[in-house]
Amino acid sequence: MNVNMTTIRDTWHEFRAFWRDLTGENAYERYVERHRRNHPDHEPMSEREFWRARDDFNETHQSTGCC
Repeated sequence: MNVNMTTIRDTWHEFRAFWRDLTGENAYERYVERHRRNHPDHEPMSEREFWRARDDFNETHQSTGCC
């Protein structure tokens, strides 16, 4: 059975992108893309500022698990 290395690499990249979406690891990259598209005249937050703001928001907006 001969497996094409390109297929393995492409599958790995697709899985990694899926995993990053699932875990939220790519949240900062998505934020920067959206910010630059919607607010090109303002610099986005640094990655450190973004994660701090996200954590602060999550701490003050607790979900009760319903709705």
